[in-house]
Amino acid sequence: MEGKTSYERVVGGTGEEKEIALKELQNIFDEPNKKMGEYELEKAPEDLELIIKTESIVDDLVERYGGDPKPFPLDHIYILKAGSVFDMTEGKLGGGIHMPLGVKIGVEKGESNLLFASSIAHELFHAKSPKVARVGKSGEDVRIYRSGISMMDKKNLNDELGDEREYFGMLEEAIVAECTKKFLEKIAKEEPFSKEVEAVEKIWGWVSEYYLKTGMAEEKIQQIGEELKFISQPQEKINEVEAFSEDENERQSYAAGMFRRIYEKGEVESLERWRERKMMYDAFDNIIARANGRFKNRDDVFNEFAKANFSGNYLPLARMIENTMGKGSFRKLANEFAKEEKGE
Repeated sequence: MEGKTSYERVVGGTGEEKEIALKELQNIFDEPNKKMGEYELEKAPEDLELIIKTESIVDDLVERYGGDPKPFPLDHIYILKAGSVFDMTEGKLGGGIHMPLGVKIGVEKGESNLLFASSIAHELFHAKSPKVARVGKSGEDVRIYRSGISMMDKKNLNDELGDEREYFGMLEEAIVAECTKKFLEKIAKEEPFSKEVEAVEKIWGWVSEYYLKTGMAEEKIQQIGEELKFISQPQEKINEVEAFSEDENERQSYAAGMFRRIYEKGEVESLERWRERKMMYDAFDNIIARANGRFKNRDDVFNEFAKANFSGNYLPLARMIENTMGKGSFRKLANEFAKEEKGE
């Protein structure tokens, strides 16, 4: 693709309109995002170090799944004040945002380095997926057409930008969330993240032991633990529990009550996009059951989907799904995972 906007090509329209669209994409790429600029914080040296470390791990994962990640411009990463994304999107999003046309991301900075790195990684996975633009009503009306595995419905050019149906939209979110989960598994072993992870695990250890004693199913406890990502000021919470009693049973009971309270106050955060990931896992289980032993587990199937998302090549995935699930199943899956609207 000409220029440096990360868009592979522009589809639709006349040759002249495509040239205009290319220039418009370049202009959007080059211009600072005014909306995010209003909330932007200056990048400290430690922020830059964290961004570099995060992008390195993200690039390794993108390459593993057949992608060709390009270096992401630092000035296209906006560090934002807490609550900014919620305000900018009128409550639709929180924590981080990806602006696909301008190829920019914004991430709120809070108390947790792990949460901050996780949000940057999530948005970078979106940003580093292959992108195709399309001509809308004119060359100036340039729109996103594909981002990773997701594809916008381009039948009705009278649809306003952001109102089009997005095929595979929820699946793209699920793939990004699953990659973010894999990112966390890698970065959790490194300083300064390991101390925070160990503190959260210590708190959850008390809570899970309490839940076991109350008769909660082990499978349910395991699921909650696997989804747990963040507890506000975990070391302070540990100190509070240890100060309460030297008896482990009493600590477990106290920690469980504390965990319930801080969860209700929004001081606990789980891995993102559970609904979308659950739909994806169910689809994987369906494929495994009908694939005659081709896939051993969900990770094997995920590899196929992630490769389609980060390489931009649908055909191997489409063939696999059609051969496994029957004719028309790829289109059916696209509709099952469709989102009705998508904004810049």
